[in-house]
Amino acid sequence: MDIQSASKVLDRDFTAFDTAKQGDVSKADGRISREDLQAVARNDGGRFTGEQQETARFLLDSETSRSFFDVGASRGSVDGTISRDDLNAAKDTLASGSYYDELLDTAAGRGGRDGNVSNDDIVAALSDPGVPQDLKNTLNLLLLAPQGSQGMHDVLKGLDSNEVAAASTLYGMPQFAALSGSDKRLVAEAMRDSGGDLAVNAKTRELLGSARFQSMTPGQRTAALTEIALVNTPQFTALPKSDQDLITTAVATARPDDLNAAASIKSLLESKDFAGLNGAEKTAVLSQVRNYPDSKVTGNIQRMLGKGWFKDFDIGDKQRALKLIAYMSYPRSGTNQTILDNTVEKFLAADATYSLKIESLPAPPGNVIFGNASDSTMRVNEDLISADNGKLENNPTHPEWATGLAVNTIPHEINHLINGDKVAPTYDYLNDEYRAWYVGYSAENGHPPSNKEALERWSYFVSPGGVYYDSAAKDALNNPDEAAKIFNELSALSGLKVDASNYKQVLADLASDTGKYKTDPNGPAVVPPGNLDNR
Repeated sequence: MDIQSASKVLDRDFTAFDTAKQGDVSKADGRISREDLQAVARNDGGRFTGEQQETARFLLDSETSRSFFDVGASRGSVDGTISRDDLNAAKDTLASGSYYDELLDTAAGRGGRDGNVSNDDIVAALSDPGVPQDLKNTLNLLLLAPQGSQGMHDVLKGLDSNEVAAASTLYGMPQFAALSGSDKRLVAEAMRDSGGDLAVNAKTRELLGSARFQSMTPGQRTAALTEIALVNTPQFTALPKSDQDLITTAVATARPDDLNAAASIKSLLESKDFAGLNGAEKTAVLSQVRNYPDSKVTGNIQRMLGKGWFKDFDIGDKQRALKLIAYMSYPRSGTNQTILDNTVEKFLAADATYSLKIESLPAPPGNVIFGNASDSTMRVNEDLISADNGKLENNPTHPEWATGLAVNTIPHEINHLINGDKVAPTYDYLNDEYRAWYVGYSAENGHPPSNKEALERWSYFVSPGGVYYDSAAKDALNNPDEAAKIFNELSALSGLKVDASNYKQVLADLASDTGKYKTDPNGPAVVPPGNLDNR
């Protein structure tokens, strides 16, 4: 006996059940009470068939089923009687094929059809012998999702018998039973978010049953299941197809060893800061997730969305900032990722005090200002980065300026802030500039500068016409004590005896390769004092 069979027997023999207690058909009142069911189950007077008795026993044993008929017409609360209207309405509900939400709505035997399957209802249903095992298995699967029993009515409302059977099969797989608790939750979440979709269920069962899945490491299994969960989240399905394609491409092109690629995107989509973006802004974010498919990039973008300075940007500056942070965060050979990561942290850490400002930075003819920093603010030249959703390195004009800004200028300027550097006509200030240059060079190239490159930088400092000459070096060279320190630095880099009488000629000879280094020109440069990794 099941609820569909019980419905048919009650409908056919309603009068017999209605008058079972009284034993007199003339006393029919249009209601089947619990006492009527008990009389049928006892076969009072030998008046009832075996099928009628089995139906009565089924309903007496299954409070969930009995309550379902009791409030079939959706009027009032469970009162212990089944009217003809209740039975007729319940028949129609069962015939629809999607009745599990209404079946469990009053499973605990109290209340009415209020559109809420409570935790008590679920507990009652799971222990009810009249509730099909397929439905119990489905409930147990759905309860593993992070939402638990919350909103269960809406989940059940969309399920039909085929989907319940498929969910039960999935839940009963030994491969599912062998999953970790967190992986089971991912499966449950995908089932719940997809509304028990048969295609999603089939894909999950195929994955779990495959030899490929069984050969995966635990981390790879979690990543594979996260991909299924990701594309079934309501946040993903609400996106336009073009944005969905950005996400699926990002997951597909992430490095095989980046097992958190899908999880990081899922976290981004579910964040309140992403939800608060408009359509164009979401596309801008997801474009950089696609351009630089890496979980660290996605995580840093998510953190940036919560920063006030980012929220204040218009769409163009949001696009520029997304490019910069994504490019700096994306692991690549040939750069010093430690310096770049530490630099990014200065903007994005929970307690970060530095902010990014994007604006036009005019420069004299023939010059370009990449950026500068002061008072905890890093200003970058907006004219060097196009406001679009492409990659930073695909900048339409001077892509090398855009990438140099990201991996050299910003680490350089942030190093000034970290070390508290102040402009002054002294060797120490020039050495501060050397240190910041040393850090920016190392970040961009993945190794420290050579003696020759460092000497070229110092030559720029002390040569007329440069910004550092006018602001500091000119006066420092006119101060014998400060000049001596500068000449000692030049001597250490070149291995030559450098002083006021020959420094210009030494630098000119070395620049033209007519001079001879006493040090290895390709060897590592003098290491400046101070913070060298922007931590």
